[in-house]
Amino acid sequence: MSAKDVTTELPVEIGDPLAAKIRDSILGVETLRGQNRRLADEIKDLEVANLQLETEIQSLKLTLEQERAERRHYHSLANEIITRLDVVACTIDDVVKQAEQEVCSQRSKTPGAKLADVEAPSFRKKVEGFVNAHKKAEAPMNGDDGDMAQAVA
Repeated sequence: MSAKDVTTELPVEIGDPLAAKIRDSILGVETLRGQNRRLADEIKDLEVANLQLETEIQSLKLTLEQERAERRHYHSLANEIITRLDVVACTIDDVVKQAEQEVCSQRSKTPGAKLADVEAPSFRKKVEGFVNAHKKAEAPMNGDDGDMAQAVA
């Protein structure tokens, strides 16, 4: 309502019920207009808050997707490392078994003699050959440089 509302200052004769109803109706309309303005202002404030929240949601969704992509990347790297470590473990097991067999055969041939050391370069060549063969088998065929996207539920 305005600072100086003439409807509240109108004199109403006690015996005129129609004038009293008109006055009450005018006061009711002014009250409704005031509530309407207040609610319109509240709607504007809520729309601004809604826009801010929607922007924040979009930002959080983008951050989440970036973190998921990073997680997929590191998961892919971890899988590659695990695979290579498995290859190395198998190679080491094979070399140890071969060395044990050589030691056993040399001990049976010449008991008490000094045994020759296992050749490290042949072990290294075997590991490199195994890793290179494994790399060729895992080469990406779809051009994604091995960074295949995985669906995250």
